[in-house]
Amino acid sequence: MKLKILSEKNEKLVLIIPKTDFETANSIRRACMNNVPTIAIEDVEVSENNSALYDEILAHRLGLIPLVTDLKTYVKSDDCKCKGAGCARCTAEFVLNKKGPCIIYAKDLISSDKKIVPVYPEMIIVKLFDNQEIKLTAKAKLNTGDYHAKHSPCSAYYKFEPVIEILSKSKELDAICPKKIFKNGEVDKDKLLDCDLCLACSDAFPKNVKVSSGKDIIFTIESFGQLSPKEIFSTALNELTQGLENIKKAIK
Repeated sequence: MKLKILSEKNEKLVLIIPKTDFETANSIRRACMNNVPTIAIEDVEVSENNSALYDEILAHRLGLIPLVTDLKTYVKSDDCKCKGAGCARCTAEFVLNKKGPCIIYAKDLISSDKKIVPVYPEMIIVKLFDNQEIKLTAKAKLNTGDYHAKHSPCSAYYKFEPVIEILSKSKELDAICPKKIFKNGEVDKDKLLDCDLCLACSDAFPKNVKVSSGKDIIFTIESFGQLSPKEIFSTALNELTQGLENIKKAIK
């Protein structure tokens, strides 16, 4: 299978998977979102908190902060030699110690590993007023989206490649298309792949244009920042392949 990258920018990867059915594409999509592990805060120990947020709400917000993930160094707790006790191979620790008045940002979390830091450092956690204080330690671990959505690294989606055939040129097509695919009654090749097969044009002007889907699939990955889109895609394929191998072994 020869993949073709259409674009890659701003944590977004768009590629063409040739001659693929939607079952395969959907399996890859689900693997990207649910089977690629990322690091997220799992356990929080609060020693001081008189802010406006309860301990549980504060811990919940910390858990949803996307963290840069290093898959080469870290492993899941279940696969670690420490058996989940929390060593440097499976756990990154954060310390937060702030007094008000101030705004606490994600960048105020002091990490035990310089590589494991918030993706968006200016993300606001809570605002402290006079005489308010927060002291806590947090442990971040590797896991997957099928365990909790906070570990999901991306949004992934796909569509079939659009095939548009002009039967009779008409400038009225320019206005009817919500994606502005047409220009002077003809298909603008630079915008063809923006077509989402809504069929607005063919429904309104069936004698002028015919729209169908091709055999290739346009696959898009929008990373949340923990991992690059390419790393998400390659890891998802590896996880999907390993899962199929496990099934083959299980049914023998």
